Amino acid sequence: MQRTYVGKTKDVFVMDDGRIMLHFKDAVTGSAGKVDSGANEVIGEVAGKGQSSYRLTLYFFELLKDAGIPTHFVGVGPIENSMIVESARSYELEVICREKAWGSFVRRYGKHVTEGTPLPSLVEFTIKDDERGDPLITDDALVALNIVTDEEVQYMKKTARTVTALLKKDLARKGLELIDIKYEFGEVDGHPLLIDEISGDSMRVVKDGQVLLQKELAGAILD
Repeated sequence: MQRTYVGKTKDVFVMDDGRIMLHFKDAVTGSAGKVDSGANEVIGEVAGKGQSSYRLTLYFFELLKDAGIPTHFVGVGPIENSMIVESARSYELEVICREKAWGSFVRRYGKHVTEGTPLPSLVEFTIKDDERGDPLITDDALVALNIVTDEEVQYMKKTARTVTALLKKDLARKGLELIDIKYEFGEVDGHPLLIDEISGDSMRVVKDGQVLLQKELAGAILD
């Protein structure tokens, strides 16, 4: 097993059989000393955060498996807080599905929207590029730049909305409200599918008017 990538919140290892092990870490991202899962800077560690990310990702991928939605998830990894996935070619995009206006969306369009404004499964694409602040990109630009095909764009949009509806319903049963969520997609054996993780690092969830931190979210869902 060889480590091939050190990420902000996960490390990536290649297994002897070619599959990938993702190891979830306690690192948290944020800005100005405030934890923000959408930020690109690691500001410290929170004990148990990696375990929370791992447990939530297992929970949500099993939920998608039961619903017949393909992902690259294979199973539990050989070390603590790790999971095994199929090796995938990432599209290097973040696919964001918004149920309500919040955060960066309000900062961008504050003249036209206020925090909490309903946005029925609005899908946006950003390029994963920390140096450029993960810039937004349109559907047409994705195709024009040969980043993905139009068919792949439509697959990602449809799947993001389907998964968001499934997660939103599941969270609502626990008294939780899904505000927005980001996904990563890639290709395995020529087929597009959902990859990476689904955890508190990739979603904003509210309970009683407060946005939950990663460990709080895990406790509300799993405990």
